[in-house]
Amino acid sequence: MDTIQTTVADTTSAMATQTASHGINLWMIIALVELVIIIVLLLSRRARGGSSRSDIKRKVMAEGEVDFGNIMNSSFNAERVYKDLLIKCHPDRFAPDEAKMAIANDLSTLITKHKHDIKRLNELKMEAKAKLNINI
Repeated sequence: MDTIQTTVADTTSAMATQTASHGINLWMIIALVELVIIIVLLLSRRARGGSSRSDIKRKVMAEGEVDFGNIMNSSFNAERVYKDLLIKCHPDRFAPDEAKMAIANDLSTLITKHKHDIKRLNELKMEAKAKLNINI
């Protein structure tokens, strides 16, 4: 009876070893397939011309249109200037005069469009002083 139990135990351990090695091989194959898919997707993205952030940054810097001083100044001061300009240049303040009301309407549109650009808001402030004869 001991020989039968020993034989059964040896056979069971041999089968477990084969199953485990097939399981490891199967997971290794799946991992390699996933790696190949990732590499193909990365290469196809580059081939399509997918631009990375550094490419966009280089392009913007080459154009020379970025004014970091204005960006920093705008982030801290633009909201206050925007509110003041919008109150002073609102078209309803010039209701009796149709010509000034049209100018104020155009200025209000531009002020709203450039509400995060302090440099442009200051230019619009000077324009409002000149065209609408207001003191800001």
